[in-house]
Amino acid sequence: MPSRPDMLQATPIQLRSLIVDYLAHNGYSNTVRAFVRDSAIRHIDVDGDEVVQPQMASALGPNLSESLESSLKQAELRKQIRTEVRCGRIDEAIMLLNKYFPEVLSLSSSLRFEDTLVSSSKMDYLAPNSVYPSHLALNLRIQAFIEACRTTPLACPPDYTTPESPSSPPSSKVPLDTIDQQTALLNNAQKLYAVVKMLPSEEDISRYMKELESVTGLLAYHVPEDSPVSEYLAQERREAVADQIDYGILYHVKRPVISYLELYARYTSTISDILNKLGVKPPPGVINPSTVAKTTSHSKGEVQEIWPSFNLQELVSTI
Repeated sequence: MPSRPDMLQATPIQLRSLIVDYLAHNGYSNTVRAFVRDSAIRHIDVDGDEVVQPQMASALGPNLSESLESSLKQAELRKQIRTEVRCGRIDEAIMLLNKYFPEVLSLSSSLRFEDTLVSSSKMDYLAPNSVYPSHLALNLRIQAFIEACRTTPLACPPDYTTPESPSSPPSSKVPLDTIDQQTALLNNAQKLYAVVKMLPSEEDISRYMKELESVTGLLAYHVPEDSPVSEYLAQERREAVADQIDYGILYHVKRPVISYLELYARYTSTISDILNKLGVKPPPGVINPSTVAKTTSHSKGEVQEIWPSFNLQELVSTI
């Protein structure tokens, strides 16, 4: 019977699948294809022909399986939509969502709050934001209004630029002075208020009304980037909306919100912190002795070994 530490060791196939899941989840499609192709374990048969190990072939195969290829295509679309939101091209993001993931913004969805919950016996990670279509659609509309209020266009993040979206920020400011601009923005603001009033929940209506009061405050300034409400024009706002839309897509296509690698890292960090606070001593051979935390007993003055806290950054830096 294998020893306890041996039972905790992941197999090469499990590690390979974990890496593939992480890369695929984050949209690194070309890297996944190269990794799957180059990491397949091959053997030579009696005739001198190269064959793939059966277990590895059944896990992922030397070629991409249909399910993995489908996941990669979905990840590429998610990444494209994320790019549009992060670069402030909200209309383009909505067009892609309606074309490839129509249920994400479908106002006819019968999604209930109970549907977004998971059994307490499952080790799943819930999206930190709402995945309701009405909320997602409204948040995109609000972001589109914010983008229209800009007087200084905000450049795309360097890692999300395309030939059509240069990363160098424009230097000139264009104040919102024209009557046509102000009229169009006022009309958009009125439409947003009308949409908010159509929300089924009084709590949602109250929350969004407060947000709109702050967002529409951008109209009071010729250069809103220099105003007290300039935080709505920051890149962090785009990032937050992009994250929420991505969570919504993953939920509606029944995919995990985060990769299994991140899930296991979070789980390990939580369990390790609890064991550390409880002063639990690690069993011999379970973890690297060099990482064991030291503590001094107040009663005896003895140095005791306790379970260390888990720090992913420190772990990666030692590899």
